[in-house]
Amino acid sequence: MRVLLIQPPQGTNLGLSRALITEPLGLENVAASLLEDSHEVRILDLRIKKLKKLYDEIRYFSPKAVGISCSFTTDVYPTLKIAKYVKELDPDTFVFVGGHHASLLPSDLLRGQVDAVVVGEGEITTKEMINSLEHKGDVAQVKGVMTPYGFTPREIIRNLDTLPFPARHLTKDLRRQYHIGFDGPMASLEMSRGCPYECNFCSVWVFYSRKIRGKSPERLAEEIAGIKEKYIFLTDDIAFLHKEPAVNLALKLKEMGIKKKFTCETRADVVVRHKDVIALWKEVGLEFIFLGLEKIDDEGLKSVNKHTKATVNEKALEIVRSLGITPMATFIVDPEWTEEDFEKLKRYVIEHRLETPSFTILTPLPGTEVYEERKNELITHNYLLFDLLHAVLPTKLPLKEFYTKFAELCHQGHRNKRIGWSFMKKLLVGILRGNPWAAIRILNVARLMRNPETYLKAHKYSEEIPLDLGFEF
Repeated sequence: MRVLLIQPPQGTNLGLSRALITEPLGLENVAASLLEDSHEVRILDLRIKKLKKLYDEIRYFSPKAVGISCSFTTDVYPTLKIAKYVKELDPDTFVFVGGHHASLLPSDLLRGQVDAVVVGEGEITTKEMINSLEHKGDVAQVKGVMTPYGFTPREIIRNLDTLPFPARHLTKDLRRQYHIGFDGPMASLEMSRGCPYECNFCSVWVFYSRKIRGKSPERLAEEIAGIKEKYIFLTDDIAFLHKEPAVNLALKLKEMGIKKKFTCETRADVVVRHKDVIALWKEVGLEFIFLGLEKIDDEGLKSVNKHTKATVNEKALEIVRSLGITPMATFIVDPEWTEEDFEKLKRYVIEHRLETPSFTILTPLPGTEVYEERKNELITHNYLLFDLLHAVLPTKLPLKEFYTKFAELCHQGHRNKRIGWSFMKKLLVGILRGNPWAAIRILNVARLMRNPETYLKAHKYSEEIPLDLGFEF
C-alpha cells in the first residue's frame, strides 16, 4: 500500500524550534517498519518543503493512507488543516494521526477529517493498522489504534533493538537542512526512550508510564557507523542516565574510530553523578549539552518537582565547562513572577556567564500534572499560544510588562555571547554548506524574541480553532 507520512509546518515562529530543525525521526522509524512489509512509503517534511508539495504528492504518489505527526500542542491546528485538505482532494484516503500530543489527547484530533489516531509508540501499531487496511480488515481492532468505534491499548515495545534502523533515505533530499543552531547537516539518534522522573511541567514520563528503555551499544554503534552526517543530536530526554551502556557505547565508538560531533540534553544531577561518563563522551565528540536547570533556587526546583538542588545545577555547569563542553541552560519563567523574580534570573545568567540560555514560560501542556492542576485557570484555549513562549495562565504583572521582562531575559543571553570570529566563522560555514536560511532564521528569531510586541501580537487571535491561520495551501 502507498503511505504518505507528513511532518506538518511548525505552529510557532519563535523559540528553539526555529533555531533547530531536526530530522523527522519518528516518521522515519514508522516508515522503516512499513517498508519491512513492502509498503511504498514517502515522507513529506512541510517544515522545509513548500505547502504546494502536498498537492503534488497526493496527485502523483496517490497514497491510500496519509499519516500526520502531531507531537507538539502547537501542531494540532496545522495537522487538522492538512487532514481536511487531504480529504478534500480524495475523500477515500485513510487519514491517521500519531505523535506525542495526539496520544495524550486524541480527542483533539479524532474529528471528521481524521479516521484514526495511533496512540503511543507508532512503529508496530502503524504497520499492523496499514496491513489491516490493505486486507480490508477492521482497523479499530488493532491494538493502539483509536477510532470513533473503539480502542484497545497496546503495551510499550520492550526490546528497542528489534526495530529496524530509521528510513533516513526517505529524507535524503532534505538532510542538508537539518541543523541545531549553526551546526549541520545534523542527524538525530535515539539511544533510549522514556523518563523515570516526574517533573510536573513535562508529559514524557506520562507518555512512557515512567519507564525507560535503551538500545544496546552494539546496535547503536552500528547505526552511528551508517550515519553520513558529521553532527548528531542525541534525542534522549535524559542522555547518559544509565552509566554502563553509555560507557560501553563510547568505548565502542573509540574502538571503531568513529568521529562525530554530538549534542545532547540531560539533567544537571546526571552530569554531576556521571562526570566520568561526560568526560569520556567529550573524547568521542560531545560538544554541547542542553542542561535542564529550570530554576535557580531550591524553592523553584521544588515547585516543578525536579527532585534536585540549586547547588547541583551550579556544580553541573562547572563540570561541563571544565571539560570544554558548551552548556545550553534552559529555564522556566513562572507567570506569577514579579519584576524582582525576573531580575534574579537575569543576574544569575550574568553571574554564571551563560551565553546560550533559553527561557520558556510555564505552560500547562495537556498530559502534564500542571495541566490537571491548573486547567481551570487558563486564559486561553488557543493552541497557537501553547508554544512555551506565551502566557496562557494569568500573569501577576500586566501582560505587556511581563513580556517586556521576558524579552529582556532573552536579550541578556545574546549580550553574554561575544559576537566575534567564532560566531562569524559558524555563520560563514553554514552559508558555505548550502544552508544560509538556517543562519538567517536564527538571527531573525533572536531579533523577534527581544521585542515584547512579538508576544503580544499572538493574543489577538480568537478562541475559535483557527484552521485558517498560520499557512495557506
